[in-house]
Amino acid sequence: MTVIGADKVMRKLSKLERRVKDQVDAANRKSGEELVRTAKVLIPMGADVEKDGRERDKITGTQNPDGSYLVDFGPKSKVIEGDRGPRPFVNPALKVLRKKHGARVRRAVNKAVKESFSG
Repeated sequence: MTVIGADKVMRKLSKLERRVKDQVDAANRKSGEELVRTAKVLIPMGADVEKDGRERDKITGTQNPDGSYLVDFGPKSKVIEGDRGPRPFVNPALKVLRKKHGARVRRAVNKAVKESFSG
């Protein structure tokens, strides 16, 4: 039994994985950059941090080759509040952006599927 158009669907499905990965990688990068910006706004400044005043510069983000985005919150993410416990600028930033990141990834997947099957 042959299915009419099966080869066309299989070609589109083979392209889907690459498109989804590209779109999700872009969404992860954008969310990571937004997380870095938000954490830089929330980091405590003043007498409770070291005298160099460059704690905002130590929060960085890097894109990994596998598409993930690593955010380094710097040495103050543990020094300010101890080894465990509330992280005064990390946890609020993560909480604020969690829903937004999930929605961004869902939109990226939907966009990739639509692009794959519309063209």
